Amino acid sequence: MFFETMYEPDNKSLLLQLGVYEQYHPYVVEASEKYNINPWVIAGIGSRESHWGLALKPKGPAGTGDFTPRHCIGRVEKFRNDTMPPDGSGYGRGLMQVDFDAHEFARTGNWKNPKENIFFAADLLKESALIIKRRCLSANAAVVIKGYDPDQFIRYGLAAYTAGPLAVLTAIRRGVDVDLVTTGDNYSADVLSRAGWFQRALLVES
Repeated sequence: MFFETMYEPDNKSLLLQLGVYEQYHPYVVEASEKYNINPWVIAGIGSRESHWGLALKPKGPAGTGDFTPRHCIGRVEKFRNDTMPPDGSGYGRGLMQVDFDAHEFARTGNWKNPKENIFFAADLLKESALIIKRRCLSANAAVVIKGYDPDQFIRYGLAAYTAGPLAVLTAIRRGVDVDLVTTGDNYSADVLSRAGWFQRALLVES
């Protein structure tokens, strides 16, 4: 499967990312095979989320991102009592920016390990897409939530990866593009475009 891309082959940011991505590509391929997720989609997520570590503080798989303060109410009071995580780092953890508030792995797991971070993200993507599919289809595969398109399975999963399944289900029910509930209003489309760029770049190299 080939993905379309809006990015030029000589995009400077993506070329820099490619230089560091190649060391993680074997992990991406392993995760792809284990979770039946297209490897270029995983590459696209890592590019969007952290520029494959280049956008993190510090740079690399042990870095974090998303330093925007959040309210401390409800369930999060179990593991933080301030507007930022207790370790002073950002909410997004590691290459795939696993969210501190949303996932225990980002609080207690070995999220600094690039392989574990990539595997967790691939599993999360697949499970997010399956949650939406299960909510929108009946046991005999009939659409029970109007607006669900089975061909958009991976887009739904990508949107849910950043916004959560509930937000995506709400968008489907409202009949609007699922990216409207995502960061930048373009998350899934941009990830797939980045997937296309990495796909072409690495296929040309090989």
